[in-house]
Amino acid sequence: MKIALAQLNFHIGNFDGNYTKMKQAVADAKNQGADIICFPELAVTGYPPRDFLEFSDFIRLSDQTVARLTELADGIA
Repeated sequence: MKIALAQLNFHIGNFDGNYTKMKQAVADAKNQGADIICFPELAVTGYPPRDFLEFSDFIRLSDQTVARLTELADGIA
């Protein structure tokens, strides 16, 4: 099993930017024959989200980004 690690610089609340970085990392991992890719905790939201977790829009955007990421999982875990 080939494992790809994606340690990238994620920004708090930049859902589109964080998604774009993860999308590129998934593409790179697939091209290198990885079976699975691992991202750090809170890669979607950026770290640390702190009080942003209390805002429903922040949670909604986080959920939407996770849904978009699941579409990238075809061919890699």
